[in-house]
Amino acid sequence: MKKTFPAVIAALLITICLAGGMFAVGGNSFLNSASAAPAATQAVSAQVLPVDQSQAALIAEYQARETQYQAQITDAASQITAANQQIALANQQIQQYQSLVSNLQNSGLITVGSDGTVTINQQQQGLFSFFGGDDQGGNGEHH
Repeated sequence: MKKTFPAVIAALLITICLAGGMFAVGGNSFLNSASAAPAATQAVSAQVLPVDQSQAALIAEYQARETQYQAQITDAASQITAANQQIALANQQIQQYQSLVSNLQNSGLITVGSDGTVTINQQQQGLFSFFGGDDQGGNGEHH
């Protein structure tokens, strides 16, 4: 028991020394930060105004760009709409041409080959009657 008592005393002294050192460092840090806080606040408040003005300038610049981009998007949408209308008109014309070619094929006036060649068939009787004439003169007059 005689050896444990000095060991406990030594442990308490070491603990007190370490705690005192930590308290001294922590207290010094606390005192330094408390005295430096007003100076830091003053430095920050002096810098806040220019930062706010530059941020406001950036915001205004970005808003102007956004307005420009929105206008470009609107223009592009208008161009797409116009192009779609032209495509629809072209598709209608293609359907009309396809219908005409189909009617000419069905009536026997033309023949479309598998390679895409178009042959005009010579049928005078059908051709003249197609245009409202008769078989003899071709101009609609009777002789």
